[in-house]
Amino acid sequence: MSQRIEVDGEVFLELETVAEVFRVDSIVLREAYDVGLLGACVERDAHVLIAAASLDRVATIVRLRVVLGMDLDAIDLALACRPD
Repeated sequence: MSQRIEVDGEVFLELETVAEVFRVDSIVLREAYDVGLLGACVERDAHVLIAAASLDRVATIVRLRVVLGMDLDAIDLALACRPD
């Protein structure tokens, strides 16, 4: 696993590292990133970095996508209805 990366004082983790933490294929998170579901992300050196503060959101996306089998459009709607 890679180490944490700070960008403008905020902690980020590589997408692949987050996928390892949640024990999912990185493509699951990459697809969510591609449609804008992951929240605060940064691209650096050909890697997608996910804000550590967004890990709760990532956990919800993984649950909905992997465990419940929801498609990304349905997840987008579910997250839009979720109070912050």
